[in-house]
Amino acid sequence: MLKPSDVMKLPEGRHCDDNYLYLAVVGASRSWVVRKSIDGKRREFGLGSAFNVSLALARKGRDSLLEQLRNGVDPVAERQAAKEAAAKRKTFAEAAEAFIANNQSGWSASALLGRSSTLDQWRHDIDVVCRPIANKGIDTIVVSDVEAIVSEFWDAGRHPRAHAVRGRIEAVFDFAFAKGWTTRDNPASARVFKHLVKGKRAPKKAHASLAWEKVPAFVERLRASDAVAARIIEFSILTGVRSQEARGAQWSEIDFDRKVWTVPPERMKRRLPHEVPLSEAALALIERMQIERTFRHGSNDGFIFPGGRGEAQSDDKAIRHQATWALVKRIEPAAATPHGFRSSFAIWGEHQGIEPHLIERCLAHDERKATQRAYRGIERDQLTEKRRPIMEAWGAFVDGARDNVLPFSRQAA
Repeated sequence: MLKPSDVMKLPEGRHCDDNYLYLAVVGASRSWVVRKSIDGKRREFGLGSAFNVSLALARKGRDSLLEQLRNGVDPVAERQAAKEAAAKRKTFAEAAEAFIANNQSGWSASALLGRSSTLDQWRHDIDVVCRPIANKGIDTIVVSDVEAIVSEFWDAGRHPRAHAVRGRIEAVFDFAFAKGWTTRDNPASARVFKHLVKGKRAPKKAHASLAWEKVPAFVERLRASDAVAARIIEFSILTGVRSQEARGAQWSEIDFDRKVWTVPPERMKRRLPHEVPLSEAALALIERMQIERTFRHGSNDGFIFPGGRGEAQSDDKAIRHQATWALVKRIEPAAATPHGFRSSFAIWGEHQGIEPHLIERCLAHDERKATQRAYRGIERDQLTEKRRPIMEAWGAFVDGARDNVLPFSRQAA
């Protein structure tokens, strides 16, 4: 057995202490090594430098190592596994970046702002909202961490926003689980959070909508404004589309021969193209925008309803949703929203006796969900020409020609 005084004096070579412990001296290096045969193979286990580890500590380390080996534990293999696990370990921010990179090609590209609107929402929520957990290991985050983020919106009454944030966090964790970066239960799962918000759910509010009888008067007041936002609102009312679909309307999407506007799938909620038969009122509005475009010496492409003001107005820039929202609120502070006019149209259609599935098709809804009926293979048939008299009648009504609008019979529809 070695003596403590020998440790710094022994020459180059391997010097046995006892019971598999050796002092290995190589040049200026002196280190402790345990050499032992395991399953017929000689293995060496390092216990550190003799300059840092005394002979007494080396012996204790050897005894602990031999105890582990007798119990079937291989510390070298465990250290290697821990190193590999550390290499695979991801922070929440890293996992989120990987999720975004993997999924963003399938997200809708916004023709309105020249970038992916879905990507912008994800970027904001991951970089700003989820900052408290950004640098935490994905496998160390617990329910309380997620609850602290979501509750900020929930307690403020912003329940849809709270659900959106929780859903994005949940998606990142599902992705991390699929990649093997975590094996823990998803701390943002809906089945967990339903218990945290039980009894706190607020009733879902529908978009405020103007009574259909009042729409013509609203449009009359709308036409008193020269703002492009007023033209977009009128166009969306006449066509029954959503705000994003109207704001993104481009000249290349209009077929003047067929009198049809085709909204591309990337702007549609269901990611399917949507044909809108244009009424005379809608065409008149488009022709007005054509005259204004010619006056501006605009090109044959770009947005029908350009964004910007004055000299800064550009056919390549879309107007923002806030502008349309603010104008509607100025005219009808409590009774209307841009999206609510779709409800006004739907209720008008019911009063005219129009078939429900045709109303749903005009609104680009999935009528199978709305009416719980199967319509014999017409899902891919847009029924554009069947919808044309409906949009024409709606356009005439909105335009103020109330006496010319006759109720539809369900048989005729």
